[in-house]
Amino acid sequence: MDKIANTVGHYEAYRKKEILQDRFIFELISPIKHDKNITIERKNANELAKTLKIDLVFIDPPYNSRQYSRFYHLYENLVQWKKPKLYGTALKPLCENMSEYCRSNAKKELSDLIEKLDCKRIALTYNNTYNSKSSSSQNKIGFKDLVEILSQKGKLSVKEKAHSFFNSGKTDFKEHKEFLFIVEVKP
Repeated sequence: MDKIANTVGHYEAYRKKEILQDRFIFELISPIKHDKNITIERKNANELAKTLKIDLVFIDPPYNSRQYSRFYHLYENLVQWKKPKLYGTALKPLCENMSEYCRSNAKKELSDLIEKLDCKRIALTYNNTYNSKSSSSQNKIGFKDLVEILSQKGKLSVKEKAHSFFNSGKTDFKEHKEFLFIVEVKP
């Protein structure tokens, strides 16, 4: 790992030069001690869903065609410590962990996931970048589709909140909102 955070804020690309005032130190935090049985999984959510019986599922899927793995490759490297070879001007590793939620069949993927869940409640976050000028920023699943998919599982309520969004300069997006979809699953 580099000694400084030589990246832009969302870790998509490295900066060309070191910026000394941006130096910071990574420090390990102490774990919280408790007697709870906690499991952490690193799997495809649609596959994992088949194996779980739980109270609450929180889902924060990719909203658009931008692959999370391209933005969070630094975190992946911290966990796996593969030290991959970096390519191109942006110095990124080769693509891996590409999500179907970032493609045209995202609606089908989400439908499949929701159908497989064995839980009491579902909380899902999404935003409303449906009309973004940048095609890569436009949502892959429409609001009406989300309502339809989630309503089939149980009683749905939707909360919304105004939200500032990341903008690389191409998008003049008004009234950006984050939505929280909450489903009380039918027994």
